[in-house]
Parts: sequence; C-alpha cells; structure tokens
Amino acid sequence: MPFTTVNDISIYFETVGEGTPLLMVMGLGGSLRSWSEAQIERLTTRHRVILFDNRGAGLSDKPPAPYTMPQFAADAVGLLDALEIDRAHVYGVSMGGMIAQHIALDYPARVRKLVLGCTVAGGEHVVRTPPEALKILTAETTGDRAADIRRGWQIMYPPEFIAANREMLEARLQRELELPEQPRFAYEAQLGAIIATHDTFDRLPALKMPVLLQTGEKDALVPPGNTDIIAGQIPHARVIRYPDAGHGYFIQLPEQSADDILAFLEG
Repeated sequence: MPFTTVNDISIYFETVGEGTPLLMVMGLGGSLRSWSEAQIERLTTRHRVILFDNRGAGLSDKPPAPYTMPQFAADAVGLLDALEIDRAHVYGVSMGGMIAQHIALDYPARVRKLVLGCTVAGGEHVVRTPPEALKILTAETTGDRAADIRRGWQIMYPPEFIAANREMLEARLQRELELPEQPRFAYEAQLGAIIATHDTFDRLPALKMPVLLQTGEKDALVPPGNTDIIAGQIPHARVIRYPDAGHGYFIQLPEQSADDILAFLEG
C-alpha cells in the first residue's frame, strides 16, 4: 500500500492514469474512496490523478488535535514534493475546496489551474449551513456506522436522488465500511480547522491562476450562495451550477462534472 511521510505524518495516497498531474482533495471525514469511481475514471483518461487521505482520515495518520488549514495545505504540497511533482492542477470539494484555496494562496507556483467544488470562503463571509443540516453534521455517532452513513446522505443528496439511487449508495457504503472508522477526535479536529482557521475572503483576489467553481443548486450543507461569494472575489473565475444536484454533485453527476473539469483544464 502506498504511504509516504509528509511533515509529521504518514499519508496514504494512490495515483491513477497518465498526463498532467491533477491533485484531488477530499472533504470533512472523507477518504480517497469518497470520490466517485466514475468521475475518477473519466479524469484519468487525460490526467495523472493523485488521490490521498487528509490527516485525520482514511488510512493516513490521525495525530492529536488541533489541525489547521495551512497544515492541510502543507501536507498536500508535501505529497507533491514526495512524488517529485513541481506543478499540478488542484481540485477540492467541500473542506477539500477550502484546503485547495490555501494551497493556491500559500503555494501559487505549485498550482496550474484550480477547481473548487461546493465550498466556502469562510469567516464572516459565508451563507450559513441550515440548522437542520448542521445538526446532522455535528451529531454524535450511534454505534451503528452504516446507519450513521445513511443519515449523512440527507445532507449530501436531494431526497429524490436518494430514492432513485439506493442501490448505488448502498454499494458506496459497503466500500466505506472496508476502511477503519474515523475516530471522533479526528473528525472534530478537522471540523475545528474549518471553524477556527479558514477565512480566505480577503486573500482570494490574489489568485491569478484560472479558477473553476462548481456547485449544486440543491446543496443542503453548503448553500450555493457561497459560490457566489467566492466568485465575487475572483472576477475571472468560471462558475458552473448543477440545477438538480446537492452537496455530492460529483457523485450525482460524475461524468458531467468530470467533463466540465476536463474542458476547463484543457481550455
């Protein structure tokens, strides 16, 4: 299994495909298995895709808290260093989109093009998560891991998508259960990094590389107005909205979202 030592931790990673490197950064509590296999397959037709588990998640180390956004960004760049990659496209979703912002702001020479999905600028410049979604996000585990994952579907996807795609979601659930459960302290450490250390609003105009923003119009966790806030700070950013998609737009529309990314990266 591919691990490498980055900063103070061991990071688990996988690389697939050939071409210009594309670093993919997953969100809160997720692992590299949280991506859509169909989306990855599409992206690997043109790019060398680099997938990894953030500190505190998946098979990567889970050191004690606190965690910070600059730390997550340094981990990602450290992985590029370990792979001897000078520059890569960077694609992050949700918390991964926050990390991707810090990568692009703190290490701009390492980023070719930037894709930010269903994410926020942070600080006071946010459209807040609705209380009912926040309650699910911060709920204690029940001891039934599968039930907890199914509960999370409510803030990832619109109800009609869940009803129509139960078999696919159950198959994804089984893949997630093959990995060790994320310790509660690590989940809270990641969440703490979002709350305490992410606010890029005033720095976003400094981004000079091409930027693509993707959002689902039915996102119940990160309201799509957050994309408008980011776009207002990056006038040259391109915005793509998926009318019937939720927070997990990249799972709902893997081929379409991948094709939109490919068109942007190759444009």
